[in-house]
Amino acid sequence: MATTTPGVGGSARLDLGDAESFCRGVRSSAFFASGVPVAVARAPGRLDVLGGISDYSGGLVLELPLRVAALAAAQPTEDGRVVAVSGGRRITADAEALAHASLDELAATFTGRDAWGAYVLGPVALLVRDQGLPFAGLRVLVSSSIPEAKGLGSSAAVEVAVLRAAAACLGAGLGLRELALLGQRAEQIFAGAPCGVMDQMAVMHGREGELLALLCRPAEIVASVPLPHTLAVWAIDSGLPHAVSGDAYRRVRCAAFMGYALLEPAVDHLAELEPDEADPRFLPERMLGADFLLLREGIADPVSVVEPAVEYPVRAATLFPLEEHARARTFLGLLDEPPDDAFRRIGELMYESHAGYSRCGLGVPRTDEIVEVVREAGTREGLFGARVSGGGSGGSVVVLGRPEAEPRVRAIAESLGAGLVGGSSPGAARFGVRIVHGRAGRDLG
Repeated sequence: MATTTPGVGGSARLDLGDAESFCRGVRSSAFFASGVPVAVARAPGRLDVLGGISDYSGGLVLELPLRVAALAAAQPTEDGRVVAVSGGRRITADAEALAHASLDELAATFTGRDAWGAYVLGPVALLVRDQGLPFAGLRVLVSSSIPEAKGLGSSAAVEVAVLRAAAACLGAGLGLRELALLGQRAEQIFAGAPCGVMDQMAVMHGREGELLALLCRPAEIVASVPLPHTLAVWAIDSGLPHAVSGDAYRRVRCAAFMGYALLEPAVDHLAELEPDEADPRFLPERMLGADFLLLREGIADPVSVVEPAVEYPVRAATLFPLEEHARARTFLGLLDEPPDDAFRRIGELMYESHAGYSRCGLGVPRTDEIVEVVREAGTREGLFGARVSGGGSGGSVVVLGRPEAEPRVRAIAESLGAGLVGGSSPGAARFGVRIVHGRAGRDLG
């Protein structure tokens, strides 16, 4: 379990000890050949403060880069093999197959104990193919302190760290935004996860102690807004796993695109509509896929499929992105208001967001209980709001409060959860790429 000191106030600074220790290990590791440079990159986890599942509908999301992070080291080889190691896990692939085999064939190899390879070798495969890079082999070492399957962007952090390191050592010329989008594609193709792009962009471009305001159309940075020093954010690990590839998330995503098709709006993204522009009369509360397919030929989402026998929460899933987009805009505006009233209103926005997840079918009793305990503690104990993070259905609960409320938040985590995560650090763009060679190193932006 990974824990850090909560709070993201102005005085909190990144401790680069994790990166320094990792680089020392790379220098002395027998895994890498001597005399050949090794590229090292770092990407943090992310805390989804508001926005969440509105990302695939073109919504505004507010993301905070965490202190916990993934580190990746990559070195080119000439032996025709791609070898990736992470802790006790190891996977080996043929370099020729990684560069030229069909994507379906390659994805089929990332199953069982090798499923984690989708997040490491999958991004490398797309990088080599998209850039037409000469590729004779690669060695990749990954280490991460981000709790897995907790809705904290652990997979995106690994993808982005691996892509930055691999791109540097292979001489790829892709920009940072393009690398983030490549990570998203890799997760969709090789992990079978119909994810939006907010995670990859947040761990790439986030700034320490600041909310990254990202408009997902598909990935436009609106602003990076410092959190007031009188405000802290934590993640309580619910103890329940979360997966974007899970059935509940898939149903809700598909249902949102079904709603878009039923409304037939004259906009490119569902979240471009104001909440009062979506007529609920055209949005059944629940709808069988078969009934939808009698009305429309399909949906405009390449990673979702309407299944005839499945019942979808069309109304809630369609309205949520519109309402959440409006909440995110209000949240940003409130940061400029007098703090006491503004923080209370921000907390209410988080509670509303959590309720919206539940209406979509992405709530579970454990996260609901954690949110309710935070609400009961309230402002008298320095707590303003809480909501489930990321894709819901377990994972982590985001808690907003005053820094001095940390003992109360920790007590809630110990009573109802499985750990506490907090703190903040720069994204992969700010860390850059470190080239480790022998016992010397230098930094590249």
